[in-house]
Amino acid sequence: MAIIQLEQDGVHIFKLEGRIMGPDIQELKDTVEKALSEISETPKLVFDFKDVIGMDSSGLGVLMKIYADIHPLGGTIAVINVNKHVKNLIVMARLITVFRNFETEEEAVWSLLNPPSETTP
Repeated sequence: MAIIQLEQDGVHIFKLEGRIMGPDIQELKDTVEKALSEISETPKLVFDFKDVIGMDSSGLGVLMKIYADIHPLGGTIAVINVNKHVKNLIVMARLITVFRNFETEEEAVWSLLNPPSETTP
C-alpha cells in the first residue's frame, strides 16, 4: 500500500494505492493519526480510492475508527473515485451515509469547505 498525502485549504487529501487490508492498514492508520495530530482546526479529510485494488473489513474498520475520532470534533470524511468493490463494502456495512461520496477531488474539497448552513425557523 502507498499513500500520498496532500493538503488544500485545510482539507487533508489521502491518495491511496494498492490493497487496504491486513497488515497494510497500519500504515494508513499511522499516516492519518500523524496528520490529525498536526491539525488545529476541524478535521476535513478526503480519501481517494482511484488506485485501490482491494479493501477488506479491516480497512473499513480503520476508516470507521478515523471517523469515530474526528466526528465529535465536527470533522468530516469524503471519499472519491470509489470503485465498485469498495462501494459495495461500504454499502453492506451501512456506512454509505457516513462517508460523503463525490466524483472529483475538487467537488469534495469545495463541499467540505462550504458545508450547508443550518437555518432556523
